[in-house]
Amino acid sequence: MDKIIYIDETNFTCRAQAGIVGQEFEKLLNEKGFTCGHEPDSIEFSTLGGWISTRASGMKKNKYGNIEDLLVHVNIVTSKGLIRRQCQVPRISSGPDIHHIILGSEGTYGVITEATVKIFPLPECKKYGSIVFPNFHLGVEFFREVAKLVSLKEI
Repeated sequence: MDKIIYIDETNFTCRAQAGIVGQEFEKLLNEKGFTCGHEPDSIEFSTLGGWISTRASGMKKNKYGNIEDLLVHVNIVTSKGLIRRQCQVPRISSGPDIHHIILGSEGTYGVITEATVKIFPLPECKKYGSIVFPNFHLGVEFFREVAKLVSLKEI
């Protein structure tokens, strides 16, 4: 249960088995020119199914979103059988959304076997940087000031 089933380059989605480890998932997507963008701290150990069942968040959530923003479709096997939507679209306007039941359920309703997630073209350039503060207090104050500025811009 650790394979990519398909990559839909037209609709920017990827269907994969839930046991695929995040680091391998991202490596395989990168080889095809894509990224999932979901990068939790545990990416080298955690799985796609684990991300969904724990409602995981990642370091790049401001750019790509959390797992609930990326999830298009999920298959879950319960004691009664397989639950899945036949329609592979991000949102359906009728009836309850099974995703809201499965996301964060931590396996209480069944085992996630496959998922379709949004993917994105790899960025043309990656730049990394850091800020070093003389002490912890000044670092905290800096982020409080940034949060205030962001809040003021939203008004």
